[in-house]
Amino acid sequence: MGSVFTRGKSIVIEYKLPNGKTKRETIGKTGIATKTMAKEVLKNKERQVKLGQYDMLEAVSPTFNAISTEYLHHQKDVKQIRSFARTAQAVSHFSKLFGARKLNEISASDIDIFKQRRLEESVKLNTIVRDLVVIRHLFNYAYSRKKFFGRNPVSESGLPQVNDKKERVLTVAEQDLLLNHSSPELRLIVAFALNTCMRRDEILFLNWEWVDLKEGYINLPHTHSKSKKSRKVPINNIVRKILLERKLQSNGYKYVFNQSDTKAGERTWLQREFRQTCKKAGIEGLRFHDLRHTAATRLVEANIPLHAVAELLGHSSIRMTERYSHPQESVKRAANILGNY
Repeated sequence: MGSVFTRGKSIVIEYKLPNGKTKRETIGKTGIATKTMAKEVLKNKERQVKLGQYDMLEAVSPTFNAISTEYLHHQKDVKQIRSFARTAQAVSHFSKLFGARKLNEISASDIDIFKQRRLEESVKLNTIVRDLVVIRHLFNYAYSRKKFFGRNPVSESGLPQVNDKKERVLTVAEQDLLLNHSSPELRLIVAFALNTCMRRDEILFLNWEWVDLKEGYINLPHTHSKSKKSRKVPINNIVRKILLERKLQSNGYKYVFNQSDTKAGERTWLQREFRQTCKKAGIEGLRFHDLRHTAATRLVEANIPLHAVAELLGHSSIRMTERYSHPQESVKRAANILGNY
């Protein structure tokens, strides 16, 4: 049976190896590490020894800081994820607590501590969940490269349940108000979003090279899609009219819509313009992304098959589209039908 004790200013665990020798390991400084944490680490060590996995214990396990540097490089330069800044932020938050610890020394109890600390900092629960999803992926990355053995501590701890799904559908009356109060540029972008189901960045940085007016499709490449998969977006009569109008004003510029010299400036312009327009129109609680939600909901309300809606939205799985399969108006109509019996 192993033991946990304090030596100087550090907390240490001690356990027996298969050859009968005693192994001691420092868990961390008192005040940062706790005996509860140390007992959890000791429990995992003894379990691995019992299962004959001592070789894994002796394998050189990197610290969280060391593997995070490699992981972030992989995410940015190899995977080229669009959410890299958010990923780096999540890693930074976790590193403040456990950056100096080796991966095989981080337990489910540590993940629980991380949750509690972030809650005490008044961080929203959905932000904590997003952080933990990144950390879980980092451990999976290390495992796939044989730099970490054992069960993923984030999976063992579990993700907190968040029930704050925001669903906002623009009514026809609100749509008229929004369009009537919009500047000419914003009016085109809003109408474009409602008729294509495209995401904000897919619209703002739409390249003329991807527009095929002859065939009637916008061919979005995988590099321009959140799902990293190319897709074809049909051009209806409203979208065609918008594209033809923009083409006359393009002067050879590569983007269909553009108000700024930088991507950050373009996003800032749209966010400010959309917020101010909603305020003038008296529309509350509407985000630009809700236009995509509105368009998808309208398609489902019109009995368009879910697989077709999923393809138009660019969803990697139809399960992502199922959230639109029971929109609020359908639920109301269903209740009214029951009232007729």
